[in-house]
Amino acid sequence: MNPISSGKIILSPLIVLSFLTPAFPPLEQTTSKWEDIPEVAVLLEVYGDFIQETTTKDNDVAFLINKTWVYFRNGRMLTEEGFRFQNRYQSIFYDYPLGKLIKPPKYQQMPVRSSDFLDLVFGTKETLLREQCDWVPFLDHKAYMNHFCEEALRKVETEIFYAAKSNVEVEDFVENLKIIYSFQQKKVRGSENASHHSYGLALDLVPESYDGKHANWKWSTAFIKEWHLIPLEKRWTPPQAVIDAFEKNGFVWGGKWSHFDTIHFEYAPEILRLSRIKNN
Repeated sequence: MNPISSGKIILSPLIVLSFLTPAFPPLEQTTSKWEDIPEVAVLLEVYGDFIQETTTKDNDVAFLINKTWVYFRNGRMLTEEGFRFQNRYQSIFYDYPLGKLIKPPKYQQMPVRSSDFLDLVFGTKETLLREQCDWVPFLDHKAYMNHFCEEALRKVETEIFYAAKSNVEVEDFVENLKIIYSFQQKKVRGSENASHHSYGLALDLVPESYDGKHANWKWSTAFIKEWHLIPLEKRWTPPQAVIDAFEKNGFVWGGKWSHFDTIHFEYAPEILRLSRIKNN
């Protein structure tokens, strides 16, 4: 995650060492090959062009990105500098429900996730990040997005416009879209986690009206103490065809998070691919 000789218990050096090392299962106890770890496989599929080398290093899977090693660490994805804080971080991977949401997600505490991996892939300085972004036409508006997800976003738009031809709900959604918020360096509301907005990988689709419904858990805390129990019918939600178009092209929807954000979509194809692997 004793041998007995002459009536005496002899501890091997490996057993002694296990008490002195962090509580992470050795790689060989998890899998015989790092390529067989689903999380590693989807990372290489999605971010392979950014990773210069992948190897076994210090009994862990290590990825070389921009001259810096980032270690798998049971999904935490940490640089060596982050090792001393590793116990406060959760995995950057999480279970994402596929298909239509039929009940509110089970309440979970807001996870703390390291931004080491995405920081190395895309950088942290605004000037560098802006060099990787451009204005992308989307649903008769524009979104300032990272080139990395631009093609996927264009496919989403094509599918939504196609659905709007025969789906009045989707047509109304497009017509009532007021504004899109995209690139902005910031933290996830109510946490210390770096938002995908910080890398140009997320967009918020703000409608003309929420029709008196709840769209974000943090906003709802001003009115409802047990906000996580708000039923789905009282949460503002894009049409299912819109959600499907985004998910099909690698974007997760914030409405499926415990700390819901129903106007939010972010490009995280590794999360969706991992969910499909687990469901198959």
